[in-house]
Amino acid sequence: MSDQLFIVLRVCLLALVYLVFLRVLRAVWVELRAESAAPAGPAPTPARRPPKPAPTGVDPRPAASPTMVSTGGARLVVVAPVSLAGHTFALDGETTIGRGAGCGVSIDDAHVSKLHARLSPDGGEWMLEDLGSTNGTVLDGDPVSRPTPIRPGSRITIGEVVLEFA
Repeated sequence: MSDQLFIVLRVCLLALVYLVFLRVLRAVWVELRAESAAPAGPAPTPARRPPKPAPTGVDPRPAASPTMVSTGGARLVVVAPVSLAGHTFALDGETTIGRGAGCGVSIDDAHVSKLHARLSPDGGEWMLEDLGSTNGTVLDGDPVSRPTPIRPGSRITIGEVVLEFA
């Protein structure tokens, strides 16, 4: 081959390397700007201490049906990993779960998509829906493929994080 062809190939290769480098820089820039511009969402708060045990024969739970949940008192409590255990997220209406800064429940885990799942009240009960996440959403050991009713005490696994619905 001629020297001119080698020079053209070198220039093309160099241009390709610069384009990849600029693309990476742009992605980092967009990510940093999005995180600083978006509201951080509700800050996690430590979970409350469990109530003292009730006297024998008395059920400490309310008499309401477990499927009937008001939107005012619903929350998610982090169960695992241990480093995050006890953090509580209050649920006020439709709430998204994910890695993105705009999510109501923001989880910093590489296995969590930016918009991973959604919890929403629907006629007196809460529904859990996977939003097309890469690694999926698991409810009490079963993968969530469509909007699924969720009950108090149910465990949601998203990435490496386990949340309990209360």
